[in-house]
Amino acid sequence: MMDRILNNKWSIRIVALLLAAILFVSVSTNDTTRSKRIFQTRTANDSEVVTSVPVQVYYDKTNLSVTGIPDTVDVTISGPRSLVKSAKAQQDFTVYADLRNADIGNSTVTLHTRNLSNRLKASIHPKTAKVNIQERVTKKFSVGTEIGKANLAEGYSVSKVTTDPQQITVTGAKDTVDKIAYVKATLDNKKKYKADFKEEATVTAFDNKLNKLDVSVSPQRVMISGKVTKVGKTVPLELKQTGKVSDDLTVTDMTTNTVEVVVLGSDKALSSINKIEVPVDVSDITADTVKEINVPVPKGATEVETKTIEVRIKTAKKDNNATEDNDNSTSGNDEKKNNNGQENSGSDNEDQNAATTKTINNIAIRTMNLDDDLKAELRSPSNGKISITLKGPKDALNKVSAGGLQVNADLSGAKADSIYSTGLTVTGIPSNISYTTSPGKAQFVIASKEDEADKAESDESSS
Repeated sequence: MMDRILNNKWSIRIVALLLAAILFVSVSTNDTTRSKRIFQTRTANDSEVVTSVPVQVYYDKTNLSVTGIPDTVDVTISGPRSLVKSAKAQQDFTVYADLRNADIGNSTVTLHTRNLSNRLKASIHPKTAKVNIQERVTKKFSVGTEIGKANLAEGYSVSKVTTDPQQITVTGAKDTVDKIAYVKATLDNKKKYKADFKEEATVTAFDNKLNKLDVSVSPQRVMISGKVTKVGKTVPLELKQTGKVSDDLTVTDMTTNTVEVVVLGSDKALSSINKIEVPVDVSDITADTVKEINVPVPKGATEVETKTIEVRIKTAKKDNNATEDNDNSTSGNDEKKNNNGQENSGSDNEDQNAATTKTINNIAIRTMNLDDDLKAELRSPSNGKISITLKGPKDALNKVSAGGLQVNADLSGAKADSIYSTGLTVTGIPSNISYTTSPGKAQFVIASKEDEADKAESDESSS
């Protein structure tokens, strides 16, 4: 039977066909199983976020300027876990914006990745950026300085501030450079200066609203030099007798050559200080003498520039015997006491020594110590004149006239483009007379003569 089957050609063909079918089914099943395993392996995906990835920008950096591209972006990477971990660890891919064919003006560009495996997907956040492409321009600007009260000790001011170099170069988009209103050098430290200084400062460009502008500055740092001086308020001194002399003695006069001093302190403190009372102790006085007296520092002030003054004290013996002149007696010749407790008879000579006041009006203000490169315009008082109230012996006051007085405003601390307020000093007043001025200060608008010359040249060119 088997021999007949084996010798039959069709029987062998059928058997071979069955074996081939069995083999095909077996191989197909194995391939399907392996494919499922591979698919399951490939679908073991992961995702990671890579933060702060730098953005590279490709454009014509010689002739164009680009703003609006973020410095960094975040990138979410998805794909096979091993590749994701590797890409995050090595960060060997690039995020870029290609603007080589972009037109001048505003546009929205798409960010792309480079050097990332094609088996990974990347999602960039943000994906796009609104950019402004402008013609790249370069201009020179003078450097201003930003030095204020925060940089100075209380009672000090700064003048003659210079920078080295005085000009810097600014490069950037044309429309941004055109917005530059100020180029300022600002001190990096927080020192409070009491003496002249020379420090390094950072240069920044601002628009007219003091917004910082995105431009390139060269050099980015300059040297600032400044002259620091003490400033304050000039106030008169008022001598005040304290203590008592012996019963047989009286103080007839107290005078000093120093009639005013400069007080240092904050503007708020100085605004309420109009004079300084100097106590003079006379309890140890036995005759005419000169004493060195300490000048007290007023409440709220930090310092007085003149620490001590010399006070001349004159005395007289008291006459305890009442005198009568029957030939010339009148009801108005009774003995009287003056303000110092000294008896007097109301004679013309003693009346001349009695303290009194005198006011002289319309004295013009003169300026002094103004830098040669500055000009000052009086702002207050508007008429440029003040009143002076004098206090002292009547005979001395009678000798003082407006023609012998000079009112000075010291502008040594003034700087360009500012409003400068200063106290007033008066010369030509005898040492035994004290004084006050009304108003006590003058205010000036300070400008640079260079600015005036530049404006005149500009007006001449336009005409």
